[in-house]
Amino acid sequence: MRGGVAKIFASKILQLVLVLLAISAITFFLLSALPGNAALYRIGPLPSYTPAERAALIARLSEQLGLNKPLVVQYWIWLTHAVRGDFGLTTQGEKVTQLIGSSLWASVELAIVGLVPSIVASFLLALWAFRTRLRRAQAVVQGVMSTLFVIPSFWVGFLLVYLLAVKVTAFPASGFVPLAQSASGNLSHLVLPGLTLALPLTALFFRYLLAGLEEAEMGAYVVAARAKGISERAVAYRHVLPNGMLPTITIIGLATGSLLSSLVVVESVFSWPGLGSLLVQSVTQRDFNTLVAIVLLTAAVFVFTSIVVDLIYWFADPRTRRPGEV
Repeated sequence: MRGGVAKIFASKILQLVLVLLAISAITFFLLSALPGNAALYRIGPLPSYTPAERAALIARLSEQLGLNKPLVVQYWIWLTHAVRGDFGLTTQGEKVTQLIGSSLWASVELAIVGLVPSIVASFLLALWAFRTRLRRAQAVVQGVMSTLFVIPSFWVGFLLVYLLAVKVTAFPASGFVPLAQSASGNLSHLVLPGLTLALPLTALFFRYLLAGLEEAEMGAYVVAARAKGISERAVAYRHVLPNGMLPTITIIGLATGSLLSSLVVVESVFSWPGLGSLLVQSVTQRDFNTLVAIVLLTAAVFVFTSIVVDLIYWFADPRTRRPGEV
């Protein structure tokens, strides 16, 4: 078993490195095609510098970046800086790594609040809908989940703001309070964006899990288990659930890896100062250094998530293992 896990982990780490190299190369060559000096994008406006100081700094940085050398050499120099976390300065003269670091926790916090409850709620609802004999209640739950699945997340956010912030005034409509500053303030500001992120994800996971459970129920092993007189509860939790949840694991991994697209919408609606808002800001302000750093970070999260999903599959489903792996 250890050898199989080690092989999978090593291959996925290699995949992570290759994907990041490919994305970094594509990003670099796209940036190199932009008009203007690449050194200008890395140093920002630096308004406190005189024209002479600015020109000297541009010349020195151009020499360091190898802008007078072949494009492949420039990419290698850029890549070595990126590996060290040096993506240059923003258009406001701040280090990109510091700006991303200050926004990262806000997005991580929102992602956790959106993902964890949606996974738990979808599993509970899908299991209930799978086992219940209350067909009308089951149809209502499925209808609600189908509605949440097709409604755009920004409409969900606007509806929650109208109901819970305008009509009831139970929660603030926008803004962010750091956890270190006030736990209660952080939680109150987190409820609406967290629900906006969690509700569509719950519907997504619910649909796939329920479909997986219904398909797994048709398996011969389930028929054999029932023929042996095993209780329906044991059949559901020992035989149907372990097999029916496997496709949902993939969907959860994909949703986690591509979560930035949802964060862009949710953070924009609720003025949440995370990576999604920072991505929109970097595009509107043509802050290419920040944009590149966010793209590479998103790619790393996506590939790392795929590694975790593959490892879960390896442990959960013996059919994915090669002959000889135990």
